[in-house]
Amino acid sequence: MKILLMMPINRSYVIMPSLGLGYVASVLRESGHEVKILHCLKEKLSFNGFSEYIKHHDFDVIGIQMFTFDITPVKKHLAIIKQVKPDTITVLGGYHPSGDPEGVLRTLPEADFAFTSEVEISFPVFLREIIKQEPNLELVPNLIWRNKGRIAVNPVKVIDNLDEIPFPAWDLMDPRTYPEAPHGGFFKSFPTAPIIITRGCPMYCTFCSGKSVTTNKIRKRSAENVIAEIKLLKEKYGVNDFLIEDENFTLHRSLVFEFCHQLLAENLAITWSCPSGVRLDTLDLDMLKLMEKSGCYSLAIGVEFGSQRIHDLTNKHLTIEKIKEKTALLLKTGIKITGFFMFGIPGETKAEMIQTIKLAKELNIQRAQFNNFMPLPGSALYRQLKKEGMGSIDYNHFFVHDVGFVPAGLTRRQMKNLQRRAYLEFYLRPKILIGLAGEITSFKQFYRLIKRFLDGLR
Repeated sequence: MKILLMMPINRSYVIMPSLGLGYVASVLRESGHEVKILHCLKEKLSFNGFSEYIKHHDFDVIGIQMFTFDITPVKKHLAIIKQVKPDTITVLGGYHPSGDPEGVLRTLPEADFAFTSEVEISFPVFLREIIKQEPNLELVPNLIWRNKGRIAVNPVKVIDNLDEIPFPAWDLMDPRTYPEAPHGGFFKSFPTAPIIITRGCPMYCTFCSGKSVTTNKIRKRSAENVIAEIKLLKEKYGVNDFLIEDENFTLHRSLVFEFCHQLLAENLAITWSCPSGVRLDTLDLDMLKLMEKSGCYSLAIGVEFGSQRIHDLTNKHLTIEKIKEKTALLLKTGIKITGFFMFGIPGETKAEMIQTIKLAKELNIQRAQFNNFMPLPGSALYRQLKKEGMGSIDYNHFFVHDVGFVPAGLTRRQMKNLQRRAYLEFYLRPKILIGLAGEITSFKQFYRLIKRFLDGLR
């Protein structure tokens, strides 16, 4: 069958290869299917351009990877597909279907099917069944489908041994063809490439929906398997800078040490970062020094809040004292630090949000990202708010520089003003500006970072 896997048109600042689509493409090829990957932002497609693309290509199935903020554009994509090629089967996957499996086909009735969680096992099974005269869709793990007027969600199954999955289909998403817009915005050299070493997270932070995709079952690739992929990307595509996109790479101390030692033994001379964030309480000085020695130059850390009460309320299991202690350890190395911070958790006061801004400046970190809380489907807070009444929520505003949820007692304008205040107070300091200037490697990168900063002030 001819399969298109695509990333929709959206507002994202990140334009880089999708590991999810790359892995799915590889397993579908192993099953004999012909696969293409389309990244609409990379190709600078408008919806008219997408319509023309669909007109000139024939696909049996189109799979769309989506986040919650993609609902409106995905609806447009689906309408175009059904208008131009009505017989094409459409399938949704990613964080939103995984977080809201019961509701995604009601929210997007134009879609034929959807998947929850990982799909390397289930998508090939789905394609085998769907071509039969009488397909038995109950056999397809993770499938979300319409069964006699009701929404059915099949049991979830994920791959236990990550070394069994082929590498992503890098030839379909050559890193050299992407713009200088990787996750996190900063890099040592270009092209960059994302890699993933572990899947799953055992933590229970109430604001996070990550486990709806990767589950809380921890699975790890072997260091040898990861090094083999790094060598492939370095030798074939000229990649020397890697973004480890794990939910929490440093949670697995022995794997971190094994990975770093093997990088040094192979003398690969690469650089790498963790832009998705790591838990501060997993770090120690021996680990950090070895990471830096093996090429690590940047870590994002999940600080989140300046109020201990809100840390406790969200099951973060992290104290302000521990945050300061572990950040001080990081500052003993040359590794650059991006802090993740959040405003607007239900029950959080304006005074507590100001505490977050104060803590961000006190930590002496080099970069910070201030997000307004979004009740993401799949998170415990989403389930709580849905049960209690969602309040003022708008999926179209689920974006890093927007306000998608307004907590009780505050207004949308107040939330946006707090975010502006945070960015201005943090970044408009000589030490921070001078440090950032030293990290910029090209005018294109400078332009994108300035645009992103100014967007955050609007």
